[in-house]
Amino acid sequence: MALIGFRSTTVADESAILAVLQEAHETASASPMLDRRHLHWKYWEPHEGWRGSRSYVLTKDERIVAHAAVVPATCVWGTNRIDILHVVDWAARPDARGAGAAIMQHLGKLADAIFTSNGSAMAFQLLPFMGFKASTTTVTDYVRPVRPWLYLRELGAHLSWRPAARSLRNAFWAVRAPSGTRDTRRAREISAEELATARIPWPMPKYGSAVLQRPSSVMSYWLRCPAVPMKLYAVEAGSNAEGYFVLAFAPGQARIVDCWLDSDAPSGWDALLNLAVEQARRHEEVAEVTATSSEPLLAHALERCGFHARFSRPLFVRAASGVRLPDVAIRVQMLDSDAAYLHNGMRHFLA
Repeated sequence: MALIGFRSTTVADESAILAVLQEAHETASASPMLDRRHLHWKYWEPHEGWRGSRSYVLTKDERIVAHAAVVPATCVWGTNRIDILHVVDWAARPDARGAGAAIMQHLGKLADAIFTSNGSAMAFQLLPFMGFKASTTTVTDYVRPVRPWLYLRELGAHLSWRPAARSLRNAFWAVRAPSGTRDTRRAREISAEELATARIPWPMPKYGSAVLQRPSSVMSYWLRCPAVPMKLYAVEAGSNAEGYFVLAFAPGQARIVDCWLDSDAPSGWDALLNLAVEQARRHEEVAEVTATSSEPLLAHALERCGFHARFSRPLFVRAASGVRLPDVAIRVQMLDSDAAYLHNGMRHFLA
């Protein structure tokens, strides 16, 4: 009988993990997502709130047959809090039937709940069979084109009527987007070294949603991401920081991977997003700015600021027995999964 095991990984497992990921997802070895610096940061670099490795494998007679990594966080609403995980790099060898589901069962014992809103169509079909249920929270991706001519440049000699029409639509969206209102708020970049002393209002459970906590040490971890440059900006009014946003720069895109304003005033949220777009436009290769929202306050602000909803999907949750889940919308950002940095080195536009 085969001996089945579940364990956390070490750097010594790196080559075996790479083999599983490449075999399961048919990923090219040159992919930035398989870069060894990136894997070390994602799996083994110290992370507040999680002890040891964040990468796990299922083995069959010591052979690795499935892999998954976790992004840990604490979800807070009212006086309640639960420890949650978002699973990334979930993969199983094609010849190891049931290994993917088995490793997910083991991961479910590591926290109060597992949340996910990303993945392939096949992955979403499998989730209900692994104990996941669609929550009342809907996650939507938004985009705002800022340099529509870059879409055409990317097509080059392969231009046809459909992508040409798409580029014209994007140009229309860019022209129609509001230029931004005059506001006294400003954006100031905060380096990883400044985080310990910077007075930034991190997300709090108010304005009708549950939030995932943002300790400054965890934000420092994200700013060291090797896969994409990430920049944190404080949104200041006078000498006071009212909020912040984080931009990640993937090929052709600036992603607002996280943001927060310590206010529910629409004018303040509009100012924050306009400042984010302004900073993104300073990078000449940025064709579009993207963002994710799962609660009305940010969603309405994005729409007012010229962003267009593109794709929506439910937030799936798998909770441990007896765990109470939020009864309000859960505030999910790209920074809460691998959506903040995923890319294959080429430009893939959302618009």
